[in-house]
Amino acid sequence: MPDCIIVGGGVIGLLTARELHRSGLDVLIVERGKLGGESTWAGGGIVSPLYPWRYDDAVNVLAEKSKRIYPELCAALLEETGVDCELQHSGLLITHDEELQQAQRWAEQYGVSLQHITTARSLQEIEPQINPRFDRGIWLADVDQVRNPKLVEALRKSCDVDGISYREHSEVQQLLIETGRVRGIQIDGSNIMADKVVIASGAWSARVCAEVADIDVAPVKGQMIMLKTEAGLLDTIVMSQGHYVIPRRDGYVLTGSTLERTGFDKTLSSQARDELLQYASELVPCLTDYAIERHWSGLRPGTSKGIPYVCEHDEIANLYIHAGHYRNGIVLGAASARLMAEIILQKTLSCHADAYKMTSPH
Repeated sequence: MPDCIIVGGGVIGLLTARELHRSGLDVLIVERGKLGGESTWAGGGIVSPLYPWRYDDAVNVLAEKSKRIYPELCAALLEETGVDCELQHSGLLITHDEELQQAQRWAEQYGVSLQHITTARSLQEIEPQINPRFDRGIWLADVDQVRNPKLVEALRKSCDVDGISYREHSEVQQLLIETGRVRGIQIDGSNIMADKVVIASGAWSARVCAEVADIDVAPVKGQMIMLKTEAGLLDTIVMSQGHYVIPRRDGYVLTGSTLERTGFDKTLSSQARDELLQYASELVPCLTDYAIERHWSGLRPGTSKGIPYVCEHDEIANLYIHAGHYRNGIVLGAASARLMAEIILQKTLSCHADAYKMTSPH
């Protein structure tokens, strides 16, 4: 019998399993599909909220902590598994400055480097391929990115190396609750017992808990496209009006993303594809020379407050909720998993946790 079952094998579940296992717990991950096959795989991997000054402090605290964890984590995963997560220093260049004062206050609060750019020439010195019509912006030089499919691959192989058990294509039918305490889960008519259960099922978390808890997590579809260019064509993540282009080391360029509240429908649309290509071309005109190699969608787990759950259920003992990270699963994941493990193991917390509870002061 495992000490802890984690329901959900995305980056949040995988990182939580790693933290708990390395603290001595026997962990089982149960995933309804393939490990890392949903929003984890589909995102861009920017190690920063897109507009961090728009977020609650609860989000920024985890983001800043995660930024400090990722270099060590990716190096450890490379040594353990041979998989390079491709953590790289790209910087984030935003092509407008309407929120400059708000951004500057955020940067001062969190000790982040922020530069106000006031000429087209200065923008092009940062990223030569940017559209010359842009003449103002905000430059966050210290933003990194990680290649999320590689991160998932490394975390999966780390499970194999560490002996962390996982079951893919296994959907939870029921949480087993007895006298106000979780006892395990039911899959395919069979019960798997455990002392602790963590719900880390992303957009599906509310469904998993539907019979025992009302969790404010809902799916938000995001469509993205990928272009294949020459390696080194772009060096910088460029963003405008909520859309971005992300250059990978090997020349692939991701463009995203849409925000669609369409339930669990992941249908692709040609309109979204064409709009994303147009955004990419407006940001970086040379991208018009390259064809779309892939078009996909993912479901992000959104909450009404924009703050994830990282907490024990307020009525059911040893049932933990670790979900609702929205577009920030990668950037919050490392610190969020560490905090979740601290809560489960009753260790000293690395940050105040009240904001992440089911009933928070926010």
